Amino acid sequence: MRNSTLIEKVVEITVAKLSIADTPTSQISGEETAEFMQEIYNKLVELNKNED
Repeated sequence: MRNSTLIEKVVEITVAKLSIADTPTSQISGEETAEFMQEIYNKLVELNKNED
């Protein structure tokens, strides 16, 4: 997959997770969301490499 496709998937997963979460917006929740997104991206990159 191209990098842009991986990023789109990360955004889709993050939006889905946040749509069911009842977390107030704050610096801490923003940092946690960024960490979550990075972990999802890292895993998708790993899985993508395994497919090649």
